Amino acid sequence: MTSRNERVVVVGAGVSGLAIARSLAPDHEVVVLDKGGVAADTSSRASGVISLSLEPFPDEWAAFALDEYRDLDGQGIFSFAERETVRLVPAGNGGSYAAQAPDGGEFHSGAELRERYSGAFGDLSAYDGGLVYDGTGYLDALDYAMTLKYLAEREDASVFRDHEVTGLRVTDGTIRGVETEYDTIDADHVVYATGWRTRELLADHVELPIRPLRWNAVVVEPDGSSSENWPMGSESSMKVYWRPTRRGNVLVGGNEHLLDDPDGTPMSVEKSFRDLVRERVLPLLGGVGSGAIRREDCCPTADCASPDGLPIIDAPEEAPDGLAVVAGLHGRGIMLSPVTGRAVRSLVTGEPAPFPTEGFGLDRFEDRSADFEYRSHWD
Repeated sequence: MTSRNERVVVVGAGVSGLAIARSLAPDHEVVVLDKGGVAADTSSRASGVISLSLEPFPDEWAAFALDEYRDLDGQGIFSFAERETVRLVPAGNGGSYAAQAPDGGEFHSGAELRERYSGAFGDLSAYDGGLVYDGTGYLDALDYAMTLKYLAEREDASVFRDHEVTGLRVTDGTIRGVETEYDTIDADHVVYATGWRTRELLADHVELPIRPLRWNAVVVEPDGSSSENWPMGSESSMKVYWRPTRRGNVLVGGNEHLLDDPDGTPMSVEKSFRDLVRERVLPLLGGVGSGAIRREDCCPTADCASPDGLPIIDAPEEAPDGLAVVAGLHGRGIMLSPVTGRAVRSLVTGEPAPFPTEGFGLDRFEDRSADFEYRSHWD
C-alpha cells in the first residue's frame, strides 16, 4: 500500500482533476494546480447529463459511477437527480424494439409515453414511440466540481488556481516533480488532466492522439411549467439530447464537432444548431414549442476527442516513470469522472480497479497523430 508520504501533483482543476484528487487524498499528499480557475473551462459549461447506460461503455463503469453519484448526493452542495431517459424511435422502426430493446431499454409507443410522462411531449407524429432507460439522471456540473474540491480538501488536498505548470522535472527517466511559474514542487507522481492541451504540454515526453472537440447547448424557458416527472431524452438522427433543469427550463445539447483552432474559433453557439433546436427539437417537447432561448453555451476552450471515442487513462510505457495522463474523454468527462478518479488511483497505487481498465491504454493506438475524423457516440 502506498504511504501518505507520497506526493501526487494533479495538473488541471477541472472535474477530472478534482475527482482524481478526491480519490487519492485519503492516503496521499495531493496538490492540484491550474493555470486558471477551479472548473472554470469546459467543466463549468458541461450539460451534466449522466446517461452511462446508453453509452458504449462496459456495464461495470456505469454501475460504479451511479453508485458514486448516489453516495455523493447530499454531500457538500451536490445533488443527483435520477430521471429516466427516452430515446425517440422514428416511425417504421418501433416493431424492431417491441420484443427487446437494446442496452436494457424498454419500448413504449407514443401513446404510452404521453401517459407515462404527462405533458412532457409535443408532436410525436414522426415517431413510433421511444426506448425508455433507467439508471440515468443529471447534475449541476459546477456544484459537483465544488463538492469534489471540498471533499478532497477535507482530506488535506491542496488546490491552487492561477498556478501554471511550465514543465516536468525528470531525472533518469523518473518523475521528480514539476516546474511552475512561481516555484518548483517535488512529487513522486504527476497526473495531467488538461484536456486537448495535454498533447502539446507533454509533447517532449509522450505523443497523444487527441483533438479539441466542441459542442453546443441552449437553455429554453417553456411556455408553461414543466413537471417533476419529465424525463430526459434524445433523438439520434439529429444527434441531440435534452434534460429538464431545476429551475423548470429545458437544456438542449448536441452539435459535437472537431476544431482545428479552438483559440481562434468564436465562442458562440452556431446559428445552424440554434435553428435546429427551434424548428425541429422544441416541437417534440410539451409546452416548449414557442419557448424562449434564455442562455447559450459551448465549452469555452474545447473538450477533447480520441480516435475511437474512448478515454485514455494511462501511465504510458514510453513516458517517465510516475507520469499519468487523462485525455480523450470525448465529451463525457463529467459522466466518467468517478471512473477516471478510481482508474488513476489504480495507476498510482497498483490496486486493482473494480471495473475493467484494459481499454484505457494508450498502446491501443498505433497511429498517435491528431489527424483523425470525429467518431460520434451516436453512430
